[in-house]
Amino acid sequence: MRITLLGANHRTMPLAMREKLALSHKHLHQASLQVRDQFPHAEFVFISTCNRTEMYVAHPANLPPDIDQMRSFLADFCEVDLAGLTAATIHRENEQAIGHLFRVVSGLESMVLGEPQILGQVKRAYDEACTFNTVGPSLHKLFQQALTVGKQVRNQTGIDEGRTSVASTAVDFARQIFDRFNDKTIVGVGAGEMAKVTLRHLKGLEPQRIWLVNRSIERAQALLDQLEISRDLGGVRQFDDLPQLLVDADIIISSTAAPHPIITSEFLKPLLKKRRFRPLFLLDIAVPRDVEPQVGALRNVYLYNVDDLQQVVNQTHHERAEHVAQAETMITEKVRSCLSQIQHRDIGHLIKELRSKLHEIGEQEMIRTSNKIHGVEGEQLEKIIEQHTQRVINKILNMPLTELNAKRSEAPLGFYAAALRRLFQLEQNDDTAHDHPLLKFPTSPEAPSARDEEATS
Repeated sequence: MRITLLGANHRTMPLAMREKLALSHKHLHQASLQVRDQFPHAEFVFISTCNRTEMYVAHPANLPPDIDQMRSFLADFCEVDLAGLTAATIHRENEQAIGHLFRVVSGLESMVLGEPQILGQVKRAYDEACTFNTVGPSLHKLFQQALTVGKQVRNQTGIDEGRTSVASTAVDFARQIFDRFNDKTIVGVGAGEMAKVTLRHLKGLEPQRIWLVNRSIERAQALLDQLEISRDLGGVRQFDDLPQLLVDADIIISSTAAPHPIITSEFLKPLLKKRRFRPLFLLDIAVPRDVEPQVGALRNVYLYNVDDLQQVVNQTHHERAEHVAQAETMITEKVRSCLSQIQHRDIGHLIKELRSKLHEIGEQEMIRTSNKIHGVEGEQLEKIIEQHTQRVINKILNMPLTELNAKRSEAPLGFYAAALRRLFQLEQNDDTAHDHPLLKFPTSPEAPSARDEEATS
């Protein structure tokens, strides 16, 4: 079984293109159904976050999809240019693919080193794939071990110590704009996981007001209750209140799952005069973006998105190099173990299939021979038994020898010759491997010639 990764992240692809690849729950379901129908022999898991979209595939090496088919599928589904997608995506196979997933779930591939949210995001992606019925034994093993490794890396290396989430880094940006927060009004737009984490950090700044805007009032109130934000400090507002909140707010953190911008330049510009042109800090941590890029050109409006967080993130990577080295060592060992377990399972399944196929050949020939030996004795019986044995041998060898004669490009002939010698403990003779009579074995298993008799004697 081959493990293949196709992915794009904040290092390989700009935000403007990443947001086109962002997959909502609805889109994930649609993509999973399509890919399952198109490649029924493969297993799939899609991971889609604000900083990455990745497609993990487990499939037999001789069956689709190959990497070109994976790229074409993703480009068609997300309606992006195939050439641009190819240039901005990463492709990993087997050990490297497993290693990449382990690094992702451990927070080593995150924009903010060690950020804790990615562990939950990968688990949700795996759970959704299980619900969509696109996961089989290989990806079950891979993702279950990845989640375990992610927890072990955090527990044993301290990679997630300190304020390392995207949300906490967003608060650091706010500190660069304002000296104090006890006279500031903060508005959170969206009630998802990112809003929850961000508001928890913002509450620690002790602002004057915190308002939460969401289409579901019940969900927003439940979030405020979890964060213990009292009605004296703030509360829930409807989306219809957003124009007035844009006038009142000093800080706006937006993290909805809207497919299009909810704050545009045309929408905000008329409100600036009512604000008396007070500074407005807008942090858009949604992918696709909630705030139109042109908003950042308006007077006294400071707009930042997820890619702008890299400035703070670079400091985090430098300061925690020792934690990273420890995590890398752990991951290397875990990758080898995981790949070995997946391969051993494949070998076990292969042996079971081979045994079943050989039993089927034996039973077919036994029935055929039984019909001939009734009442037969002596030399004639010996001849029938010899023919029976020859037919069984020919049928067993027919398919692999036909493949050898086909000279396919997947691997050199010497590779298969070495495998045959190793598996069947044959004599080592590299010089005559290509001229061996077995490689000229007939494709028909029925009637062996004199040369065939010599080759199989």
